[in-house]
Amino acid sequence: MRLNSWAFLLLGVATAASIERRGPPKDDDDDDDKKYGSHWRPKTKTPHFFNIKINDQCGGSPGNTKTLPEDCKLQGYAVRLEKGIAIATPYNKWWDYKLPTFFVDDDTQLYTVSKDPLQLYIDSVTGALKYTKVGWIPPSAISTSFYHTGNNPLGLVDPSPSFLTWPSTKGIAFYGEWLLCPLGGTGQYQIFVNNLNFEQQGVEKDYCINEELAAVNANPWKKKKGSHGHYDGHYGGHDDDHYVGHDDYDSDHDDDHHD
Repeated sequence: MRLNSWAFLLLGVATAASIERRGPPKDDDDDDDKKYGSHWRPKTKTPHFFNIKINDQCGGSPGNTKTLPEDCKLQGYAVRLEKGIAIATPYNKWWDYKLPTFFVDDDTQLYTVSKDPLQLYIDSVTGALKYTKVGWIPPSAISTSFYHTGNNPLGLVDPSPSFLTWPSTKGIAFYGEWLLCPLGGTGQYQIFVNNLNFEQQGVEKDYCINEELAAVNANPWKKKKGSHGHYDGHYGGHDDDHYVGHDDYDSDHDDDHHD
């Protein structure tokens, strides 16, 4: 009987010694953040930073024949990122939050310049211009073929010498225009690629407006001069969880130039 007791005792000690001490499961989100977030670096060594404004203005420049308000409904509009989508919204550089700053990488992918960079993409079903955290592109996304052409240090609009465009494999958008579709009665517009690129689904586009996206040179490291638009140390378009921009960045490069 004593022999059996010693046998069970030795078996218990051996079993306990063989059990590994295990901690709680590791959250893979940390690995993803290291891989795609703060450790992510763009491919280009010479990025060209820009804000986006709607290329619409009444008069004010040679060759611009727009004179009536209905001819330039989107004068003074700029692009912000909100609730996962890109929107065109009225913008006043003196009172509104700073605009998000963008750049197109060497692989034709489009990103924001911010503490937590975001990546833009085209929804291949609806044609909407959307954004997400870097490295979290959904299966339905087309993240390449963005092109930033020209140079616009003076912030000129209509005509602008610089644009953001998105051609497709099937064809090139008519005049490089995008579709801006009303968001209810808010006065804002959601941005889609031109429907000549592919047959888009899910969103009624009968009342959308064709417009070009003017790229305006920006300096994200320029210090903000005033306190207008301060929002908890962040500037730019935002949604509930992400702010586009950082307090060291000033996306509005045209403080001393045309609006």
